[in-house]
Amino acid sequence: MVMDARKFILLIIFVVLLGTSREILAQKISIHMNNATLEEVLKKIKKKTKYDMMYQMKDVKEIDNRQSVHFDETELQEVLAFCLQGLPLDFYIYNQTIIITKKNTIPIPTMRTIKGVIQDENGITLPSATILVKGSNRGTISDKNGQFSIRIPEGENTILITSYVGKKTCHTTVTQEDSYTITLPTDVSEVEDVIVNGYQIIAKNEMTGATSTVNAQDIRTPGATSLEAAFQGALNGLDIMIPSGNIGATGRMKVRGTSTIIGNPEPLIVVDGIIRENIWPFDRNTLYDLLNENDLSNSARSSIMGNNLSGINVDDIASITLLKDVSATAIYGIRASNGVLVITTKQGRPHQPSVRFRSDITFSPVPSYRNAKVMNSAQRVKLSQEMIEAGIPLPRFPEEIGYEAAYSKMINKEISYAEFNEEITRLEKTNTNWFKALGRTAISQNYHVSFNSGKDGMAYYSSFGYRKENSAYVGNNRETFTGMLNFNYNSSPKFKIVVNLSGYHITTSGYYTGINPEQYALTTSRTITSDQFYTKGKATTLSYRKNGTYKSVRNSVHFNMLHELQHTGNDNKTSEVNLNAQLTWNLLPYLNITFTPAYSQGTNDSQLWADAQSWNVAQLRGSDYNATLPEEIQRLMEYISPLPTGGILDYTRNTRRSLTVKGQINFRKTWGEEIFHSVTATLGIETRKNKYDGKQGVEWGYVKGERNSLLHDYRSPADKFQQMQEQFPGITLVESSDRPSSKHDMTLVDRIENTFSEYGTIGYTYDGRYTICINVRNDASNRFGEHTNNRFYPVWSTGIRWDIHQEKWFPNKSWLNATILRISHGKQGNVVANVSPQALVSHVPSDPITNENYLQLEQLPNPDLKWEKTLSWNIGLDLSLLENNLEISFDYYKKETSDIVVEKEIPIENGFRKMYINSGAINSEGYELQIKFTPFSTRNWSWNINFTAAYMKDILKRSYTDEPSIEHFTNGNAALDGFSVSGFWSIPFIGLSPKNGAPLFAIMDQIGGEMQKVSGSLLDYLVYNGDSEPRISGGISTTIRYKRFSLNTMFNYQLGHYKRLNPFITSSNNGMLSIPNADVNASTELLSRWQQPGDERRTNIPALSVQDEDVSQYLPDNSLSQGNYNAVYRYSLYNQSTERTVSANHLRCNRISLNYQTKIPRVAEINLGITVTNPFIIKDRRLGDQDPEVMTMNADSYTPTMKRQKNYSISAEFIF
Repeated sequence: MVMDARKFILLIIFVVLLGTSREILAQKISIHMNNATLEEVLKKIKKKTKYDMMYQMKDVKEIDNRQSVHFDETELQEVLAFCLQGLPLDFYIYNQTIIITKKNTIPIPTMRTIKGVIQDENGITLPSATILVKGSNRGTISDKNGQFSIRIPEGENTILITSYVGKKTCHTTVTQEDSYTITLPTDVSEVEDVIVNGYQIIAKNEMTGATSTVNAQDIRTPGATSLEAAFQGALNGLDIMIPSGNIGATGRMKVRGTSTIIGNPEPLIVVDGIIRENIWPFDRNTLYDLLNENDLSNSARSSIMGNNLSGINVDDIASITLLKDVSATAIYGIRASNGVLVITTKQGRPHQPSVRFRSDITFSPVPSYRNAKVMNSAQRVKLSQEMIEAGIPLPRFPEEIGYEAAYSKMINKEISYAEFNEEITRLEKTNTNWFKALGRTAISQNYHVSFNSGKDGMAYYSSFGYRKENSAYVGNNRETFTGMLNFNYNSSPKFKIVVNLSGYHITTSGYYTGINPEQYALTTSRTITSDQFYTKGKATTLSYRKNGTYKSVRNSVHFNMLHELQHTGNDNKTSEVNLNAQLTWNLLPYLNITFTPAYSQGTNDSQLWADAQSWNVAQLRGSDYNATLPEEIQRLMEYISPLPTGGILDYTRNTRRSLTVKGQINFRKTWGEEIFHSVTATLGIETRKNKYDGKQGVEWGYVKGERNSLLHDYRSPADKFQQMQEQFPGITLVESSDRPSSKHDMTLVDRIENTFSEYGTIGYTYDGRYTICINVRNDASNRFGEHTNNRFYPVWSTGIRWDIHQEKWFPNKSWLNATILRISHGKQGNVVANVSPQALVSHVPSDPITNENYLQLEQLPNPDLKWEKTLSWNIGLDLSLLENNLEISFDYYKKETSDIVVEKEIPIENGFRKMYINSGAINSEGYELQIKFTPFSTRNWSWNINFTAAYMKDILKRSYTDEPSIEHFTNGNAALDGFSVSGFWSIPFIGLSPKNGAPLFAIMDQIGGEMQKVSGSLLDYLVYNGDSEPRISGGISTTIRYKRFSLNTMFNYQLGHYKRLNPFITSSNNGMLSIPNADVNASTELLSRWQQPGDERRTNIPALSVQDEDVSQYLPDNSLSQGNYNAVYRYSLYNQSTERTVSANHLRCNRISLNYQTKIPRVAEINLGITVTNPFIIKDRRLGDQDPEVMTMNADSYTPTMKRQKNYSISAEFIF
C-alpha cells in the first residue's frame, strides 16, 4: 500500500505539470473591433489574454473617441500602445496584470514605441527581464523570447534600466533608433550574495563561518552514477571517495577529518531546510570496515542501496552549500559535528510560464583487459606447465580443466601424447575475453521536464524526471522516477506560504553475495570458455549412520558465471515522499514568525536471492541441480541435506517515518545614515521524531517466480527424526558443523529517535565593517533513556568578521578590492544512534536438543554512556583582487574531539570481550584554500578557473584497541596513540633470498638470509607507511567560452596516502601460499619471478615455492600470528610488505564537456552538449588498472568492488 501511495503522488505531480502547459500559449493576441470605445477594447483584451486589468473607471470613460483595432498574433504591448496612442493614459504590465494610469504631464508629450531584445553574454535571450524608464513609473517585462516593447516620450533623454536575477543591471540611453539589443553580463556577486543554511538566509557580508557554495549548473555531469560523484572536488573541504563503480553505489563523504569512530562520519544532509534522513536504521561507514560472514550480505546489499541523496534530481537543485566550521553548523546542534550539506531546490518565479526539457543519452563501452596485470590463456598454460615441472604440489589434483586436466589424463594414459598436445594448443588459443562475455555496450537515458510560472503573488516550480541507467556489466541496472512541486503564495504583504512536495521511486538490480563480474574477469583463467561448467569447490557433506556405520558423500559442484548471473540476484526498491511547508507572518517590517511542519516517509525493500539452480545453493544442498546421486542418498536427501528443495532469500524491509515541527521568530533591523547598524536575531524550538519499522531475515526453500513462494520445512528436529526412523529404520542423522541451526531467521526492527531542541542566534554588524555572531542550541535525545544527566547537551559558537577594506585607512587600490578576516570558536556534540546505554538482547531459535526458547545478550549495559564532544576553532581570510576577477579564500581549523564512543576490550569474566564506552579522543587540524580566477571576459571570449585544496591531519590522542593484531596494523585499523586514524604499517622488505627466491624482511632476516631470534614488541617488525586515506584533496575546474561554445573540464585530486597492490598470488585462509587452481588466473608479475640464483638482482617477485615457510618460530611471541593457526607465513607477509605498498596519489578527470547554445526565434532556446565522464586518471604506474579510489587495504585478495567506468553522453535542453 505504501508503494501505491508513492506512485499515486508522483502521478498527481505529473498531471499538475501537464496542466500548466496551456498557459504557455497566452503570449500574443488577435483582436478585431470596429468603432469601439476604449472601455470596450480593454474589456476585449482582458477576455482574450486572461490578464487582470487595473484602472480608474472615470479615466477610461472620459475618453470619448472611438477607434478600430485589427491585429493578428501581435504582442500585447504593441496592441496596448496602439490603443492608448495620443491619449492621456499610460500602461505597464507586471505579473500578468495590465495597469493603466493617467499621465501627470501637461501638455501630453508625443510618444513613440521602441522595441528590443534582452540577452546574456552568450546571446541567449532572457525572459521576464524588467525594463524601467528612469525617472518614471513606466516599465514592462520581456516575453519568453526576451523581446519587449515600451512607449517613451519623444525627444527626451530617456534611459532604460534593465535588470534580471543573477545579471548586472544595465543602463541604456535611448537614441533615435527604434530597436535595441541589451546584453546583461552575469553578476557573480549577486548570485552568491546570500548563504542559505536551512534555518536562515544570511547576507554573505555578514557571514562569520566557513562555507562553500556551488551552483547546480556547475556540477551537472551526465553519466555520473551518483550526486556525490557529480560534485566531487567542487566543494572545498568536502572529501569524497567513490569506492565502487556499481550503479546504485554511493560515495563516502567526510568534512574536515574524523570526529566519530562508531557513528556516522558523513555530513548532515538538509534539503530546503529539512534534514533528509536515511531510510535504513544503520550506518554503513565505520572505521572498522571488516566483513564477517554475516556482514557479507550487507556489503552486497548496501552496494546498490543508495543513500539520502539518491532521490534528489540534480536538475531540480538550485545550489549546494557546505557548512564547515562550528559557527556555520552550530544551529544544527548534535547532528552537525561532521558538517552540513545544504541543498536548495529551484523555486517558482513570477513571470510568464516557461518549460524546460532536458535529455541525456549515455554510452558505456565494454570494459577491457587494457592495463590489467593478468595472464592470457597461453601464459596461464605455461605457468601450469612450469609448476608441474618444478615439482610444486598442486592444490587440487586431479583437475577437470586446464593444463592440469590434460596432463592428468596423459599420465594416466587416457589420452595420447599427440592428443595432449592438441588439447594444449586449443587451451592456449582459447583466450576467453571475460569482459566481453560479462559486459556490454550499455545505453542509459535521462529525461527531465520542468514548469515554472507565477502571477498575482503565486509562483510554482514543478518537475518530473525519469532515468534508466545500465552498467557496462550485465545485471546491474537502475530505474528512477522523481517528481517535485514547489509552490509559494503571498496572500498579502503580511502572509506567505511555501509548500514543497517531492517524491521518488528507485528500482535497482545488482549482484548476489560473492558475485562480481569485474573481479571474476580478472581472476578467472582465460582457458575456460564462457559456456563451460567447471568444478568450483566442494558441497556440504551429506552424512548419516546406517545400522551404526558412518556413511558420507561430499560432491563437487560445478560453476558457470553466466548461469549464476541468471539464477541469483540482488533487487532493491526504495521510495520516499517528502512534504514540508513554511508559513511566514510578517508582524512588522523587521519582525516575522515562521512555522514549519515537515513529514517524510520512505520505504526500502531489499532481496538477495539464489534459486535452486544456482551454485551457491548447490553448495548447501550437497549436489548440483538435478544431479544423479546414489539411490540411497537420493532417498535420504529430504533429511540429510540442509536445503533439499528451493533456494535462499535474504531480505530486509524497512520503513522510516520522520516528523519535524519547528517554530521560529526572526528579527532584522537596520538603521543609521552616516553609521550603518544591522541587528539580526533568531529564536526557535524544534522537535524531530524518526521511527523505523521493519524486518530482516533469511528464508530457506525460496522459489523465485511470479509468486515467489517458500517451501519451508517447519518440522522440529525431533519430529523430523521420528518421521525418518519410521520411513528408514536403522538410519540416524549426523550433526554437521556446516549446517545452519535455523532455516527461518527473522529480526524485527522497531526504533524511535526523538529529539527536542531550543536554539537562538544573534548577530550585529557595525557600519559594514565589524560583525559578531553568537549561536546557541540545546538538544535533548531519547538515546540516553532515563539518564537525565546526559539527555541534554548544549551547543554554542561565536564568530567575528572584520571587513578590513571598509576601513577609511584601507588603501584605495584598483587591484585590491576586498580583505575580510573571519574567526570562529565553539563546542558541538554528537550522539551515536546505533549504540544504546541499555542492555540489548535478542530472541534466538529454539535449542535443537531441548526445543526451549532462550534469549541471547547482544550488548552489555553502560549507564555512563554520554555525548561525543568536539571543540573547534577556525580562522579565515578572504581576498578579492583585480576588480573582483581574482578571489582567494583561506581557512585554518583545529578540532579536539573527546569522549568518542569506541569498542573497548574488557575482562572476559564480564561475559564479553568488548563493550562500547566513551574513551576515544582525536585531534584534527587542517588548511583550506580556494581560488576563483577570471583571466579575461569579453563579449566573445571568457575564461574561468576554480581551484580548491584541503589539507587534513587527524591524530589519535587516546587509543581504543588494547592489543592490535597484525591485520589491524596492516589494514589501517591499529589505532595507536600519536598516529593518524587511518595510519597503517608494513613489513619491511629487504629483497629475495639468493638460495630459493623467498622474500626476506628486516629484523627477522639477516642480510645473508639466515634466521635469528630477536626480542621486542610488534612495532619492531614493522615500518609506518602513512595514511590509507588522503591527507590532501581538492578540485580544479575551468570553463573557456567562445561566443556560444563553451568547453568545461572538472578534475579532482587526492594526495598523501597509500594502498596495497593486488596480491602477486593469493593466500589460503590461514595465510599460507596458495598455488592457483586451474580455474584461477594469475598475475603477469609471475612472468618475471625469481627462478634461479642471481634473479634476485633483477626482480623483487618471489619464486613459486614448493612449500611456504612458517616464520613464527623465530619471533619472540605470537603477536604476529594470523588466523587461528598461530602461524606466520612468509609469502603472506610479502603481500603486506613495503614492496607491495604503493602511492595512491592521483588526479582524476571527472568530466570534459563541450556545449553549444542557440535559439529558434519565437520558439525555443536550445542547449546542446557532449560529455565524457571519467576519461582518464593520472596515478602511479605500478597500479596498472587498479583504481586508487576503489582499492581496499586487504592484501590477500583482489579488490572486491568494481572500478568507475568511462562514459560518453550527448545532451539536449530545450527552453520554451
